[in-house]
Amino acid sequence: MTGKRGRPSAAEVTARDERVVDVVVAVLSDEGFEALTFDRVAADAHVAKRTLYGVFGDRAGLVRAAVLRQHAYLGEAGDAGDDLRSASRAILAHLLGDEAIGIHRAIIAAAARHPSLAVEFYEEGPGRAQVFLASHLPADATVTAGILFTALLGELHRRRLLGLAGLPTPDEIDAQVDGVLCALGLSG
Repeated sequence: MTGKRGRPSAAEVTARDERVVDVVVAVLSDEGFEALTFDRVAADAHVAKRTLYGVFGDRAGLVRAAVLRQHAYLGEAGDAGDDLRSASRAILAHLLGDEAIGIHRAIIAAAARHPSLAVEFYEEGPGRAQVFLASHLPADATVTAGILFTALLGELHRRRLLGLAGLPTPDEIDAQVDGVLCALGLSG
């Protein structure tokens, strides 16, 4: 037997979890939530089903891990910047990406049959993003984080969800952020 025995190192655990999330994102994006099974993820990620259940719990846990990766800026507060523009840009850069769009499409398609999945997606995704934005809004802002979040995503997000637009460039993201902040009286 040539395999390593014992507990995996922290680096091995991180790499394993990233492989799992890569598979989850691919299955959700390409085939939808109904195709997401523990058998499939275990086989494609080369991970024991027992490990998957122990780490992720259930299919919703697999989806949660994929959604949380799309909101990586939440853990990178310093990288996202302390100002509203940087925070807004970080959100758009993540949520307009191919992975986030694929996950969002899969959740929309499954929402009617799995309402609890939709609720959790909203709480872990858009809900957390709005809390993040709220923490960057000026104290005297008359605009809510929900309005700002909706305006930021706007047509760029809708067109991406519908497959009518490709991945926006950094300049397009900057223009969207700057235009929204200006329109809402938050630039400056």
